[in-house]
Amino acid sequence: MKKITSFLVALSLYGLLFYVVYTNALEKDLDFTVYNEYYKVIFNGWVTTIMISAVSLVLALIVGLILYLMNESKFKVLNYLSEIHKTIIFGTPLIVIAMIAYFYIGHAFHVKSKFWVGVLTLAFYIGAYIADIYKGAIESIHTNQWQTARMFGFTKYQTYRYVVFPQVITSILPPLAGQFAMTIKSSALLAYMGTSEFLNSMQIVQSVSFRYPEGFLIIAVGYLILTIPLILLVRFLEKKLNYKVSHEFEN
Repeated sequence: MKKITSFLVALSLYGLLFYVVYTNALEKDLDFTVYNEYYKVIFNGWVTTIMISAVSLVLALIVGLILYLMNESKFKVLNYLSEIHKTIIFGTPLIVIAMIAYFYIGHAFHVKSKFWVGVLTLAFYIGAYIADIYKGAIESIHTNQWQTARMFGFTKYQTYRYVVFPQVITSILPPLAGQFAMTIKSSALLAYMGTSEFLNSMQIVQSVSFRYPEGFLIIAVGYLILTIPLILLVRFLEKKLNYKVSHEFEN
């Protein structure tokens, strides 16, 4: 009961904030009906955002794993390539990378599809962060398990395949769900590449309808519909993982 009361109080405070903004900054005659005739464009952009985010995350999982393996390789060249890539990604805003990828890198490799340029840009960007997620998860595995694998004659591949990765997959699920939410939000920056995703589609409709406040509200709701379930999923996975760890510890 106390949690419900606290939640309602917090929700009321946010409602008060939006009321103040509405009464003092927004137009009083909000009219969403003007967007009815453009609902197909808006919906297609929203679906495109989902597709871009989903494909980008799948590729980012592969990119992140490759970067991690490069970082752990005995060949120093691969180590430095991985570190250089991550340093560039960590130190450069996504919008700058997106612009360079669209106008220069995509053109150099003859990738004309805005969709795939956007997907690959996000994959290489998010993949750098996922590489560190892999690293943290793998390094959290106790050294005794590595030693036990060696005692049983496991090769390095077998150790990763049968000992490391089954545990890593469980522990990286919560941060990966969070990365998916970040991927969805980051995809909005692809609007500057002219990609037909949600934000760009809405901006086109806004320029035609001249109803900007309504458009921004629709954008906010559209992204919240995608990200709130992921946020709840992250919390559920974290609780489940924490319960599993504590249960195993007690046993």
